[in-house]
Amino acid sequence: MQNATLTKIALTVAVVLGGAGFLVYTSVDHAQHYKMVDELISTGDLAGWEGKELKVHGNVEAGSIVEKIVSQEQHRTFLLVKGGSKIRVFSSGPKPDTFKDASEVVATGHLIKAADMKGMADSLGVKLESDLPYVVDATDLMAKCPSKYDGAQVNKNINDRSTDNKFK
Repeated sequence: MQNATLTKIALTVAVVLGGAGFLVYTSVDHAQHYKMVDELISTGDLAGWEGKELKVHGNVEAGSIVEKIVSQEQHRTFLLVKGGSKIRVFSSGPKPDTFKDASEVVATGHLIKAADMKGMADSLGVKLESDLPYVVDATDLMAKCPSKYDGAQVNKNINDRSTDNKFK
């Protein structure tokens, strides 16, 4: 091969590797991490998650939802629980229609020190738990929809009858 051809191949490889490296480098900073509440708490190193975007999945503890309009905006806080572990979540703005006690929720936001949310907790009339040094400042809540139709006895009976008729 000639030197010109080798130079073109080397330059092409360098550009491709540089582009791939750049994509990996920039995507690492914007990665979202998905954790169940018990997984997150069991890591023991919550400080390592501070400031990173995180999706936290669990169930809303019954009776823990507190909502109030503060400065013309709807704010809420609640406890998200899973496997005996819990974490407090703060969010504002609209909420999903299916958001209620015991609903399954994925809160997207950042893990921050509980002390940083003391002002919001006070305005909502909530006392922060002393055993929870971090809270989730959620920018988005997604309530999972329970299957309304799978367990309905009426649907089971209809399906059973339609299956029976096919074989007669």
